[in-house]
Amino acid sequence: MTTLDARMGGAQFGTHFDAALARALPAIFTLDADGELRLNLDRSREAWDRLAAAGAPAPDFDEVHALLRDRATGWVLYARAGAWALLADHPRADVRRFPDEAAARGALAALGRPPVVDAAAWARLDAPSS
Repeated sequence: MTTLDARMGGAQFGTHFDAALARALPAIFTLDADGELRLNLDRSREAWDRLAAAGAPAPDFDEVHALLRDRATGWVLYARAGAWALLADHPRADVRRFPDEAAARGALAALGRPPVVDAAAWARLDAPSS
């Protein structure tokens, strides 16, 4: 599906549901095998639960483009979130925030295939962090 959504910067969403949800509620979206953004329900639920456990209010919309590096495996993936609070202080991933989707996906492509990097390579990644 080619759903261009102006609020989320023109990203392609896998379904109309994903595009509508991105406008309605801060959530985390990751790329599927076709390179389209789809709701990552488990990551979104976990992030909302972390915020609730910390007594934080529901997050405000804040378009976020990031790479997440799994600390156990080194696997890096692109994530688009509706709020920085959903990705900040992730318990199992190192997170790098980028100014836009092109910068984040460009950095991901530069990591090669498969995008697995150790902590030292991650630290050298040329990107602003938040």
